[in-house]
Amino acid sequence: MLSMIQPFIPTIDFEISKQFYIDLGFEIAYEDDSLTLFKKDKVSFFIQQAYEKTWAENTMIQLYTDDVNAFLEHVKSIKSKYQMIKHTELMKVHYGTTFHLLDPAGVLWHITDPRG
Repeated sequence: MLSMIQPFIPTIDFEISKQFYIDLGFEIAYEDDSLTLFKKDKVSFFIQQAYEKTWAENTMIQLYTDDVNAFLEHVKSIKSKYQMIKHTELMKVHYGTTFHLLDPAGVLWHITDPRG
């Protein structure tokens, strides 16, 4: 039986990425000099002090939320602190309502409310 998945994602600047995910609302569950485990609710993932452009720019993660509007507004509220991040506006798609977020390393997050 499967119960969890924890992806490892790259960072260009480990400290900036760590602060970005804290500001996004995640909590640090574990950290050492080159690895940080973030958790919030049922979601967890690692960032690591490693970067390969092709890897970063081809990594996509879908994150489900029950309030995609609030999540987008929160992203907008921290955007001035992270000039390198980019995001779209909300889109209605066949799998719900979503927006796309590029993190400080270029990892593409699909932030989605599957209910519509």
